[in-house]
Amino acid sequence: MKHITLTLTFLIAFLAPALAFGEETVTLRQNITVEGKEITVGDIFSGAGDKADVVVSASPAPGKSIIFKAVSVARFIHSKGLVWRPTSPVRRIPVRRIGVSVSQQVITDNLRAALEYESGEDLFEMQLATQALNIMVGTNETPDVSVENVFYNRKSGQFVAELLAPANADNGQRYKVMGTIHRQVMVPVLKHFTASGEEITAKDIEFKPERESKVGRGMITEADMLIGKSPRRAIRSGVPVNANNLGEPVMVAKGKLVAVVLQQGGLFLSVSGRTLEAGGKDDVIRVENIASRKIIQAQVVSAREVRIVNAQSQLAAVR
Repeated sequence: MKHITLTLTFLIAFLAPALAFGEETVTLRQNITVEGKEITVGDIFSGAGDKADVVVSASPAPGKSIIFKAVSVARFIHSKGLVWRPTSPVRRIPVRRIGVSVSQQVITDNLRAALEYESGEDLFEMQLATQALNIMVGTNETPDVSVENVFYNRKSGQFVAELLAPANADNGQRYKVMGTIHRQVMVPVLKHFTASGEEITAKDIEFKPERESKVGRGMITEADMLIGKSPRRAIRSGVPVNANNLGEPVMVAKGKLVAVVLQQGGLFLSVSGRTLEAGGKDDVIRVENIASRKIIQAQVVSAREVRIVNAQSQLAAVR
């Protein structure tokens, strides 16, 4: 193989003296690029004169390259009356076609519009199997795509689409795109970080789309279910809220002195206690009997009063 290559190089380099008088000598260009749909002699060589517009080959797709065998090119231009005397061994001649990238936004916008029509859904998340689609068009073409065909499986949410670039071109490049549609619903979320005990108001709420498959039974789906409530544990902004993490706004803070009341029939008893945790109205919290140091489970009645939950089991605790 090495011998053959050297022989071809020798032929290209030293055949010229035997050629007929009057043939023009050309020089190979470096880093050859083209913009049009055809590659000409003038694209590859300088000094081609009136042979510069002779077509050598069709151009590759925008952004792609084609590689010619040097000996084949030498024979072709020789048949057109041109001489090439390379100053060093040459085996291959690469030619790259310059292209313009179609933006990802343009691609996804066109694809989403087609999927909305095909699926009948207008609220969904589109997940592509290939995130960075490298679609290019010629420098003199509009960087756009059209969706020629869409196949959508409603059960699985998967789809296959065929894109054409440039859009609606007669001889454009076709690209196969696969992905999945995830149906979404709008759920209320908090605009900002909300600490435990803070009351949630209508101004604190906004809506965001969430995958339908992720909306569980305990997730809040209506703003009215948030208004007037308070997080038991802090909630980050933009995160769906679970109903189990909601309670009434804090009515009594941790470490506050309260009246611990026991009322059963005609019996009424009140002792002083200190809250061991914060709680909203009707929340059951732990309270320490200041006199006996015993821990009591009590329900919040007001900012200054809690009520024994189970009178019989807690009777001893308040004495």
